[in-house]
Amino acid sequence: MSSQLRCAQAVVSIVACVVVSSVLAQPGQYPAKPVRIIVPFAAGGPVDAVGRTIGQRLTEALGQPVLIDNRGGAGGSIGMEAMVRAAPDGYTLGVGSLGSLVLSPAIDPKLRYDPIKDVTPIASVAVTHYVLAVHPSVPAKSVQDLLRIAREKKGRLNYGSSGVGSISHLIAEALQSSTTGVELVHIAYKGTAPAITALMSGEIDLAFMPLPSAEQPGKAGRLRLLAATGNARAEGAKNLPTLIEAGVKVHPVEGSYGLVGPAGMAREIVTRVNVLVNAGLKSPEFRQRLEQQGFEAVAQNSPEDYARQIKADLEVFGRVVKRAGIKPEV
Repeated sequence: MSSQLRCAQAVVSIVACVVVSSVLAQPGQYPAKPVRIIVPFAAGGPVDAVGRTIGQRLTEALGQPVLIDNRGGAGGSIGMEAMVRAAPDGYTLGVGSLGSLVLSPAIDPKLRYDPIKDVTPIASVAVTHYVLAVHPSVPAKSVQDLLRIAREKKGRLNYGSSGVGSISHLIAEALQSSTTGVELVHIAYKGTAPAITALMSGEIDLAFMPLPSAEQPGKAGRLRLLAATGNARAEGAKNLPTLIEAGVKVHPVEGSYGLVGPAGMAREIVTRVNVLVNAGLKSPEFRQRLEQQGFEAVAQNSPEDYARQIKADLEVFGRVVKRAGIKPEV
């Protein structure tokens, strides 16, 4: 084969690759191949459950397979870093959570991604409500009762969390920073389950925990639930006031989950995926899938709504972390 012919074939191959890549990158052709959703936690957890529910919805709506890629480790930062480093062509998305988009960035200054600069918010999808629970031996029937007792026993009431820098830890720190004269002793456990066990046994006095984990012990009288931490009452516990309703001026907090992509995604692709997720949020079947796994589907929302939520949470928890002097665990 002559060198001229080989050269011509090479040029044709290069041009073909460029044309194919160009077609795949065109927003109007999206998606022309399977889409990957990076879940920055191991299979079987809450973030994975949300990711698979979104993936099923998008597979049905896009007509292309949506593949789940679990990249666990380092509190979600390994998977999130892989997501933000991907090409912003819409073929690699990720599941963002309060932990990976807010808490880890607020705590770890060495994190290798910026949740504002490196991430494209697409849509908020679901929340897990957190509740304030006390052991029955604590004579508090309301949040104000608990605050009064905490002031009387300054530095002698303790609370448990699922770990340093966890949602349950930072909600408690936010409560202390927003109320005068309340000082609680923090006891960190390795996960939600041991923290709940410690609370039920009376090893600790109180804890903030996910509503799905606290609901049954609460009904059985092994815990007393005082309030929910979100902006509105939880669907599964309408009898519980929010902390704000109970008179505590604290930033509302929920374990939030949403769909994100790398920075620089085409607006047309972001809008299309957002519209499809919002159509799911209107679907009783989609909402039921989430509820069966302990989540509450959120209202329809825009990428800008989700971006504002992330920014507001970052500002609040940045102050909480600084005030409490929380450092990343090594």
